[in-house]
Amino acid sequence: MKKSQGPLTVGKYLLDRLSELGVEHIFGVPGDYVLRLDKLIEQHQIKFINTTRESCAGYSADAYARLRGLGVACITYGVGINITNSLAQAYVESSPLVVISGTVGTEEFKMHPIMHHLINKSINSHGDQTQLEVFKNVTVDQGVLDNPAEAAQIIDRVLISCLQQKKPVYFEVPRNMVDQPLPDQTFRPLQWSYPPSDPGELQEGLEETKKIFAACKRPLIWAGHELLRFGLDKDLLQFAEAHNIPIVTTLLGKTVISEHHPLFAGIYQGEMSQKPVIDLVHQCDCLLSAGVIMHDLDTGIFTAKIDQEHRIKANSRSLSIDHHQFPNVSLIDYIKGLKKISLPKKEKNHQPCSARLAEKFIPKPNTPTTTKRVFECLQSHIKENNIVVSDVGDCLFGSSDLVLGQNAFLACAYFASLGFGVPGAIGAQIADPKRRVVAIIGDGGFQMTAMELGAAVRYHLDPIVIILNNHGYGTERPLLEGAYNDILDWKYSKIPEVLGGGIGIRAADEEQLESALKQAFKQRGDFYLIEIELDKLDFSPSLKRLGELLGSIVKAKG
Repeated sequence: MKKSQGPLTVGKYLLDRLSELGVEHIFGVPGDYVLRLDKLIEQHQIKFINTTRESCAGYSADAYARLRGLGVACITYGVGINITNSLAQAYVESSPLVVISGTVGTEEFKMHPIMHHLINKSINSHGDQTQLEVFKNVTVDQGVLDNPAEAAQIIDRVLISCLQQKKPVYFEVPRNMVDQPLPDQTFRPLQWSYPPSDPGELQEGLEETKKIFAACKRPLIWAGHELLRFGLDKDLLQFAEAHNIPIVTTLLGKTVISEHHPLFAGIYQGEMSQKPVIDLVHQCDCLLSAGVIMHDLDTGIFTAKIDQEHRIKANSRSLSIDHHQFPNVSLIDYIKGLKKISLPKKEKNHQPCSARLAEKFIPKPNTPTTTKRVFECLQSHIKENNIVVSDVGDCLFGSSDLVLGQNAFLACAYFASLGFGVPGAIGAQIADPKRRVVAIIGDGGFQMTAMELGAAVRYHLDPIVIILNNHGYGTERPLLEGAYNDILDWKYSKIPEVLGGGIGIRAADEEQLESALKQAFKQRGDFYLIEIELDKLDFSPSLKRLGELLGSIVKAKG
């Protein structure tokens, strides 16, 4: 890390610390209370990436964090509070996101407490605390940098909280504090570690695990997103490979391992899953749930079968083995400890997911596109080094059946916020420019954040943006149809003309679809926007499974 030049100030210390932790880009929207910090970023080695609004800055920084380990968004006070939605998503999905907000100077607030952007609901001698109180609900730590003597200590504490817990944190910087020098001008490397487990409990837990795996014949691992967040994916895979244990993942944890790996059996979402995956889970005699949070989408509306003879549940909150609780064992120590367990290899009892892939896509002449065929065509073009970013809707359910590389899928599959797709793709492309990003977005979600594609032109990014144009909120139609599910049809493929860059293509039949994808994947350097025409009542196989499941639940309840 190359530190900034000149005296060490509050602002420089914060930026230097972020740079030390691997941050190379900050996403944000300028505003008068944060302009001094924005200027400091411009003079720093970290690059400032303009977004169209604060929530988009949050989405982009969230995607960046999932790929790089830490993401940062910078906003101004009050009006920037719309980033709360992005923060909430990062909070529940365990994404290490840092939000920095500029605010009114400490002295000027004393003179004029009624100022623009301020809410003035809760104030003290330093300023309005309303935004701080709001953000406390969606962050795990907060720091107000209004005292240079304490700033370095606060910055380090808050950043360590973010790194340890993999959840968002918040800084508030009065604009007159940015250039204030720190009393101690020595910059030292940040020292931090994860809280350790109780050694006795950890050893006991690993011994119990060994006994269970030694006795069972058909063990199975259900891997979730926390393994990626805490960097435990390789450790778990090493354990699975040593003992030939198949792996299924959650939707939120999709691509914890490469889905082309012979041990990967598919995504398990309860009764929403494909039949081979359901059969595998129902037949296993031991289920190790690792890094999984049991919410409705990942459990198929809570239809996941977790009543196996032996159940091991390890996540960032707890470890339980059958009915035995280990409150002082961390997920990190437990997963790393599994590698020390020595067991004989189990016999193969599963079909690899990659073995179920369809043969090469062959377009049918003069045949309108359908969602099912769109994803079959996509599968034939996507490579293991591509990153797929999905918005919410049938694009998410359809994407779940794609077979992708390791850490190659980003989606808000728990918080389920429409609008993530475009800014998420921008953040992902900036985080890892060597890997081509493919964004899959419904027309409803696209209309919420479409103009964020301006960043693709400005910063010379080249994602492939696929719009599933089913003329409205398609996921809602099977639940309760009405005119409220319809939206205005845009000429989506013309948007690159408005932005002054990129290539737009409209595909209404299978041959046009194949041609458009072939062209887009062949060429790098320009972003592609491919609008795919679909019937408004056409759904992916995965969404159809969800509809059937919901129907059976409603019928069972009477």
